[in-house]
Amino acid sequence: MSRTTRPVEEKYDFEVVQEPLYSARKGRFKAAKMGKSPVMGIYRSDNGRLLGTSTKQYKIVQNSDLVERVEDALSNVSGLGDFTSKKLVARDGARFYGVYDFPSVVKPITLGDGAGMRLILNNSFDRTCGVSFSIGLLRLVCLNGMTSLVADTDVTKKHSHKLDLSFIKQSIGACQLKFEESVKDFGILADHKITQEQGGLILDNLAIKKVLAESMKDSIQMIWDAPSFEEDKSRNLYNLYNATTQHLTRDVEGGKFEYARRVSQSVLKNLTKAHTKIDHFAKLTQRVPEKEKVAVEVTV
Repeated sequence: MSRTTRPVEEKYDFEVVQEPLYSARKGRFKAAKMGKSPVMGIYRSDNGRLLGTSTKQYKIVQNSDLVERVEDALSNVSGLGDFTSKKLVARDGARFYGVYDFPSVVKPITLGDGAGMRLILNNSFDRTCGVSFSIGLLRLVCLNGMTSLVADTDVTKKHSHKLDLSFIKQSIGACQLKFEESVKDFGILADHKITQEQGGLILDNLAIKKVLAESMKDSIQMIWDAPSFEEDKSRNLYNLYNATTQHLTRDVEGGKFEYARRVSQSVLKNLTKAHTKIDHFAKLTQRVPEKEKVAVEVTV
């Protein structure tokens, strides 16, 4: 089970270095090896924290170098315009996220409701991922962050000595196309009408499936029952997802960025499947059986 991590907005451009690891045997220190390759520790040079281990074949991609290349590329891609960004590190700096929003890249989802393009840059020093870009969306009505299920949304490169960061500009272009596909997918969810009661049943069943924690389900239910925005008063799968992202953005993402993204994508996956598969929709809207009442005989 993956850990819930708490990202912190802090200095992200610390230097990371590789140093060999040693084991002590019979009072002697000997270089640790994996096969014939020495095992290297990956350390932050500013505070000495161990972020992960690797072999010599693992090439470190420094956050500062990556951000510089990406932001230079973003400034030179036609049609993107200005962008805003925030940088987050998690797990003591083992994971890095750069969240980029583009106010001028906007597409309508429904009448009066649209989303702007969001690009999420990911890097890690614990070998949980390579350098990757993924598409997200920023809903303009309430500034909720939304994920995407477009196939091959992630554009990833592994850390190795063959890693060439020149792929960045090409990857950004690919993400632009996937953003447009994602907007169409949300429009389809908006066309799928549901009742107020069905929305609550879907949340109940997502909690039973452990997609949502019970307390989180209750918080989303409150937003679904009393929408904060006029655009969310229609009862459809898209607005049910919006209730989810509103809670995640407002109450969860600030302290648990990775967890919020994981929940958002799981909910979206289930709602998308409910739209495309009648049997899955039926499962998510079935009534949750009440616990059997047990009669207790009281002896006087």
